Amino acid sequence: MSQPLRALIVEDSEDDTLMLVRELKHGGYKLTFEQVETAEAMQAALSRQAWDVILADYRLPLFSGIEALAVMKNGGLDLPFIIVTGAITDDTAVAAMKAGAHDYVMKDNLKRLVPAIERELREAQMRQDRKKTEKFIEASLKEKETLLKEVHHRVKNNLQVISSLLHLQAGKVKDKDVKAILKDSQNRIQSMAMVYNELYQSQSLASINMADYIKKLTGGLIKSYTTSPSRVTARIDPSDVFIDVDMAIPCGLVINELVTNSLKYAFPENGTGQITISIKEGGNQELELVVSDNGVGIPEGINPANTDTLGLKLVTDLVQNQLDGKIELDRTQGTTFRITFHQAKEEK
Repeated sequence: MSQPLRALIVEDSEDDTLMLVRELKHGGYKLTFEQVETAEAMQAALSRQAWDVILADYRLPLFSGIEALAVMKNGGLDLPFIIVTGAITDDTAVAAMKAGAHDYVMKDNLKRLVPAIERELREAQMRQDRKKTEKFIEASLKEKETLLKEVHHRVKNNLQVISSLLHLQAGKVKDKDVKAILKDSQNRIQSMAMVYNELYQSQSLASINMADYIKKLTGGLIKSYTTSPSRVTARIDPSDVFIDVDMAIPCGLVINELVTNSLKYAFPENGTGQITISIKEGGNQELELVVSDNGVGIPEGINPANTDTLGLKLVTDLVQNQLDGKIELDRTQGTTFRITFHQAKEEK
């Protein structure tokens, strides 16, 4: 059974065109063809119907094979393009292949024509299949990114709802201690909600810029725990460090607890001061988080690793069990917590 083939022949010689037609029919093709010899005629032929292959002479009186190749490319087409010529040098053949021609066949050796077309048709089909697969994968990834963004958005909204409920509950409580506990819990939840908000707004769906996150988190805490935002200022290291979501949440909670602790205890009797926060990358994917203040300092009798204070117990637990890191306390001037951990938590 003859295989259908639509061939656009760029050729000025009718005799040579008929020679090509005979060769293709002899090779078993049920041929539909059109002969063109100018750029205008070729453009018109390409717009009229789809073609399976383009066979082009290298040099025509008003046109050339390289120009025909450019016409095809400018039309956004990816068709098998074979130069069929009577004379061509090796350098010219190489130039044609570099320009995008798929093969070349000499007119005095047309027995190569049918095998060349068969090979290029197979490769053209493979290219089309690959493009379809790539488009499918790209569409699938975009769909998953959209869904993941929606998940981040919904988690953030749900955490905001819980935070709002705690705020409402705190408004109905008279006991100051209970009110303070509810406020601390609200800020912890808010620190987690901010992670998902940063992810939702970020180009990356897996990591957040910690400098931006820390600025927003610290600013919110200062407004929450001080009557005057100018009483305690925050200095944030501007270094851009990106942390994936699994590490960002415990890291954010640690920062929340340490900044809250400074705001509540480091500057008694409405004292003024500064809180400094930095997070930097070291070697071997190690990160160093430093939270310090120039306040009165933590009393010597308090050890973060062995204390009844919920905030410091939470910091110790998060650093050791969630970040798989180490924590150091320096009381030399005010209070400084230095925490080191790895970006990628090692599996135990």
